This record gives sequence, C-alpha cells and structure tokens, in this order.
Amino acid sequence: MAFIWEAVMSLESYVTGLMKNPSPSGLDRLALCGLEKLEKVYLSGVEKKRNAALAKQVSVEVPVISVGNVTAGGTGKTPCILLLAEALQKRGRKPAVISRGYRSGLEKEGGVVSDGKNILVSQAMAGDEPYMMARKLPGVPILVGKDRITSAQKAMNMGADVLLMDDGFQYWQLKRDLDIILIDCTNPFGYDHALPRGLLREPLSALQRAGLFILTKSDQVHAVDVMDIKEKLHELAPGVDILTSCHAPSKVVLYDKWKQSIHEGPLQEAAMKKALLLSGIGNPGAFAETAKEAGLRIVGQMAFDDHHHYTEEDVRNAISEAKAKGAEWIVMTEKDAVKMLNLTSLAKSDIPFAVLEIEMTVHGDEEKLFRLIQKKIGIRD
Repeated sequence: MAFIWEAVMSLESYVTGLMKNPSPSGLDRLALCGLEKLEKVYLSGVEKKRNAALAKQVSVEVPVISVGNVTAGGTGKTPCILLLAEALQKRGRKPAVISRGYRSGLEKEGGVVSDGKNILVSQAMAGDEPYMMARKLPGVPILVGKDRITSAQKAMNMGADVLLMDDGFQYWQLKRDLDIILIDCTNPFGYDHALPRGLLREPLSALQRAGLFILTKSDQVHAVDVMDIKEKLHELAPGVDILTSCHAPSKVVLYDKWKQSIHEGPLQEAAMKKALLLSGIGNPGAFAETAKEAGLRIVGQMAFDDHHHYTEEDVRNAISEAKAKGAEWIVMTEKDAVKMLNLTSLAKSDIPFAVLEIEMTVHGDEEKLFRLIQKKIGIRD
C-alpha cells in the first residue's frame, strides 16, 4: 500500500510541477499546450453560464452573505461559515446555512439536514461539510441542494433572518449582499491559470465582485508573502477590505469521544505523539502543517481525493500503514471523521483514531470582522 500512496503523491507532484513551471520543455510543453486549450474552453463555458444566471438572478427578503473562493481546493470555507454563524448567533441573529451538499444524496432534490434542533438525515444524504456543520452548530438550520434559491426560501420559512451561502461565489443565480472571498495564502491565485491548466475557477478579474477578502492560512507563509498577496489584491480589486486569518488547532479528540460529541482533547496530550495523517480534503498539505502546530510528530500521510467516500478497506489499510510506520495515533480532520461514522473497523483498531479540530482565528479579532459585515449589509446588534 505504501507504494500506491507514493505513486499517487508523485503524480500530484508532477501535475503541480507542470502548473508552476515557467519554462517547460519536451513532453511537459505538449501537456501544457493541451491544458491551455482546455482552459480556453472552460473559461468560455464559465462566462456563458454566468451571463445566463445573472440574467435571471433572484433576490430574497433577508441579507445573504456568500463565503467562497476563486480557486479549486480547500481554502477554509467551512471554518469560516462556523465562525460567522456563531458570531451572528451571539448577536441575536437567526442564521441559516445553505450549501450545495456536493456529492450528497440530497444534492439534486435538496432538503433540510438540520432544523436547528435535530439532525434529520444521514451523513451520506447530507454531504461531508453540511453534516459536520449540523453537528457543530446547534440552533442553526442547515440546508443543502443545487437550487440555493429554494433552500433560501425554506430557511426563511424556518425563521432565518440572515443566510450564509456556503461556496457561493460561483452561484450567480442568487443575489447576495456580501461576497466574502477566501484567499489561501499557500496558493493564492491558482498558478494564474484557470482549470485545468491551473486552479482558478474564474479569471482573476472576477475578484472585482468581492466585498471582503479574508486571507487564510497566513501563518503558513512568510510575512513578505502575505504583503505581496495584499498588494496584488489591491491591484485586482481596489478599495476592498482585506483581513488575515489562520486555521489553528484547538483540540485533538479521540474518535470515540468525538463521535459522542465530547470535545475533550487538550493539545498537550497530543504533543510528540507519532501520528499517521488520514485525509480526503482539498489541501492535505495545509492539514499536515496544522497537525505539526498541534505538536504531533508525523510519521506518514495517506491523502485521498477531496470528498472521498471511505470504506472498511480504507480503514484497514490505514491501520496497516500506521503499524508499519510505528504510529501511535491515526489522525484525521472532522470532515473525514463524519464520513466514518458508520464504519466498524475503527472500533476494532488497536491504534487509536483521533480527530484534529481546527478553528479559524481572524487577526484583529472577531469584532473587526463583524463590524465590517455590519457596514456592508446593514445588520445591527
């Protein structure tokens, strides 16, 4: 199994190298030429889809805050949604989250994951992030479905007075009062090319629609890099406020406790534990950096594709890999943990599974963020 994971990581490194390489030669040049042609086709399709959606854009009666990005992969949208929802709740608002529920059982038809009191569907029906948010946000309705307009109406009927649209920057059909764009400092501009040549979901000119930028994972790069990113954003979208943030480890909770919603696991207990990292997320490299911040001693990493559907065999393979590497714990993200709730192999493992809980911290504190939101959409304490 170690050979397979090494092969996967080697392939990923090769493709990433192609994206970064300013002076390719030989077969690499031919590969990039093909990707650039596909990039043009992709951007043409995006423009047509955006124009058609904007022509039929719908407004709703309550403020809509979209949290999204312009690059493919993980930028920290879910921790940001959690932070905003909790901040709004503290101030007496009634937020609801509307998410696509990518690859979920309810993605096409739509539905309610949580009514704010109870979780109403399984993880498979809800999707990874919506189910995780439902577990962590008591009192906040969570709805999924490709049709966010229908979800918005349902949420308002449930009493929501502000809507948080998860991954909403490319959902042009619903008018929003504020577009919060997350910029991952470890790869801010997707190699300056759109998919599949780079990682951009839209051209960088789309950033002019932003109402607020939040730089994520700013602690994982040098300060000069953060300044360079800010300078480029000022050029691309003059006058738009920019905040910085980091995704800091808060707890490492043994899986059996986490499963029961017992969030106890001081970071001191994780210090220097030899850990195999197990993940199926958009940015496994950032997860590894956060695990190091938690004090874990990483002896290996198994990284699946984003939204990977875990099987019993995956768990058994992880246990075998952990034993081969001499790991004391197998550590995963909360997003991965929710996808393993119905698997039995974890309970049989003689190597404990643990969940690394991560929280988003905005530099300049949460109050500054909320004041900017008040200013943009006019809500009051």
